[in-house]
Amino acid sequence: MKRLFVWLMAVTLMVAPGCGILEEVNQGVSFATETTEYMNSLTEFGQEMNGMAEQALTDLTAQANLVERLEQLKEQIVNYDALQVPDYAKDLHASIVSYNEQLQQGIDQALANIEAGKAAFESTGIPDTVSQINELLDQLNSLAP
Repeated sequence: MKRLFVWLMAVTLMVAPGCGILEEVNQGVSFATETTEYMNSLTEFGQEMNGMAEQALTDLTAQANLVERLEQLKEQIVNYDALQVPDYAKDLHASIVSYNEQLQQGIDQALANIEAGKAAFESTGIPDTVSQINELLDQLNSLAP
């Protein structure tokens, strides 16, 4: 019985540290994947937003679609900000979160512009912020756990 207990303790001590390493690797892969998907989503939005804004000026359906897309983007931002971040990526994540705050302010301004019948992205800073966030994609690709 004593032998079994000692053997189980030895196995536990050898496996437990490995689990932490595996968890860190999984967290790193998850962070990189989710950040890349998030940035690709922002890139796609940046490419579509001017066309959506033009249509929204004359088409109520397009306007409703734009409002819905902006609300979805706000939700994506909140979800991304709450992402679990590995230690080696904390600075990058903090930079993205900082840009996300600017992006949320721009989205709020865009929604107010739409409600007031103005051009959606006038004076919002959204195009520049999306561009700055996407420039961080190169940093993400160079990270190594």
